[in-house]
Amino acid sequence: MIRVKCLGHIGTSVGAKEVEVSDDEISAADLLKRLRGLSREADPGFDEFNTIVMVEDGDAFVPAGGGRTLRSGEKVVLIPFSHGG
Repeated sequence: MIRVKCLGHIGTSVGAKEVEVSDDEISAADLLKRLRGLSREADPGFDEFNTIVMVEDGDAFVPAGGGRTLRSGEKVVLIPFSHGG
């Protein structure tokens, strides 16, 4: 299971500040696509191009740039570029 903390408007769009993903492995881009599918909005305002993914080991990246595979047991924070603080 991968624990995902959703900051700013990502949490609002998804309807939760924290989400658990039961996959053993998932690419960061696929994680964002899955979370976009949880939104009730046609365009939830976040995607692999405008979201920073920060993993507990200190790795931070934008998934569109290649990102990496997230693994069970990791804690992830999603930060929208437009996040105010």
